[in-house]
Amino acid sequence: MLAPPYTAVELWLLDHLAPRLLDSARALYELMPRQRGGQLPLVDVPYRPMSEEHWAEAARIADYVAHAPAGAQRVLDIGPGDGWPALPVAAARPDLLVLGVDPSPLRVQVCTANATRMGLGNARFVVGDGAALPFEASTFDLVTAASSLEEASAPEAVLRETLRVLRPGGVLRASSQDWRLGVPGFETVLLWESIADGQAGEGRAGALCYSYVSRVQDPPRERRYTLILDGSEAARALHQEALLQVAVGRRAYGETLLDDSLGIAMLERLAPYTRASTVVELQRWSTPALIEALRRAGFAEARATVHPGELGRRFARELLARGAMEPFVPLFEDATRALGTLAGSQVGDAMVTGVKR
Repeated sequence: MLAPPYTAVELWLLDHLAPRLLDSARALYELMPRQRGGQLPLVDVPYRPMSEEHWAEAARIADYVAHAPAGAQRVLDIGPGDGWPALPVAAARPDLLVLGVDPSPLRVQVCTANATRMGLGNARFVVGDGAALPFEASTFDLVTAASSLEEASAPEAVLRETLRVLRPGGVLRASSQDWRLGVPGFETVLLWESIADGQAGEGRAGALCYSYVSRVQDPPRERRYTLILDGSEAARALHQEALLQVAVGRRAYGETLLDDSLGIAMLERLAPYTRASTVVELQRWSTPALIEALRRAGFAEARATVHPGELGRRFARELLARGAMEPFVPLFEDATRALGTLAGSQVGDAMVTGVKR
């Protein structure tokens, strides 16, 4: 059961649509056609050295690779989504066996297809729960997690399982959203379309979706409610109308901040066309809180560093602003590797490292 307090929109949803409480894999990731719109660097599209985003992503991969202990053989990626960072890590280190575990069968299917397309025989993917990993103890040298720990229903159990499957001296390298909202809380709306090929289950193909999100600073928590609409013309017309409204609204976290027209007023209009409603509740962390969680889980060493992606982004942004990027294009691979390696040695508050004794 969801614990109070509730926003006014939450109370309306709970009273009128009785959303089903699910984990994020079933409520969200089984509905997503592709992550990042099928534009994952290296997985979906080649690296573009003229893009600051690609400098950031390549530096992040270099950071993960740099954290593999000497003599490493096996890497576990928790919650790889569509294969990031698992597939770029496998491409960078063909000597490593990279295993990805995700609770969403659809995401595992996509990852496996991507690995085949990329010709990466050293990357494999299985369906599994991070809180009960389907692997024996002490079998991995490195565990990576890119914004996936906070998507788990029992994140501290995931940390304990991660420690269990790491070998002595093994390393967890993880990124997560640092939960510092700057305000007590805020609400957003997202209009989107689910998978269009029916892979996530009969009757879900091409469904139009409305998501309402409540983010709270204390306790650090996110609740994401999703309405799945029927395929009627009336539902499509309303969805299109809402899309036009969110397109001009103020944004936060890549979504549109709630206003009166997109909240209860819109929900009252969408309710007759809603054939399913769900809610996901996720625990969130600040970086210091995540460090403490690592220590509670039993990691002998837990520390935070600067973010390699930010180093890469700032480096590229400066060069692009000066019109001086062209000479660095041939150096993209070496430069991003250097930035990624540097990040892990710089004290900060962005990414975390845990080491097993």
